[in-house]
Amino acid sequence: MSLVMRKTTKDDVLTAELVLRDGKAALHALNVPQWQGEYPNRIDVAEDIEHGVGYVAESETGAVVGTLALTFGGDTTYDALDGEWLTDSTSVDARYAVIHRCAVSASAAHQGVMTFMFSECERLAREHGCESMRIDTHRNNLPMQGLIAKRGYTHCGAITLPYPGEIDPERLVFEKVL
Repeated sequence: MSLVMRKTTKDDVLTAELVLRDGKAALHALNVPQWQGEYPNRIDVAEDIEHGVGYVAESETGAVVGTLALTFGGDTTYDALDGEWLTDSTSVDARYAVIHRCAVSASAAHQGVMTFMFSECERLAREHGCESMRIDTHRNNLPMQGLIAKRGYTHCGAITLPYPGEIDPERLVFEKVL
């Protein structure tokens, strides 16, 4: 499959939300409690567009088949790590990028979409002068952990998400030095 990754636009909001719904369904099928409520949804996609951090993967037919957020401003949740990062960067002086809210459409699952998007994120992070990439996922999200390992990320510990109502707020965190 030939892909391009581009910034998410307002025209992509509903399609990106459908991709996130496919991601939620895939997690549900794996008995992973992550994303089983309202989050993430079109409001998150629209906020990502507003902040310039939303990206989609588009197939050669123009179909949106993947979505994610790529941030460069640090993540305060990552400052309270139970473990140790590979780099000493904190949210106050962030020299890392973070991948959040990544999902692939059910029709494009297992076709390398997220591998491609991770590669593009790493390229963009290098262009922004970042020294590393960070990501977190639920301990039961084994497919994501497999992708993270395949891309060369190292398990660094765990964080607890500070969001009220989160069923299982612990997340494993990973970092890749660029």
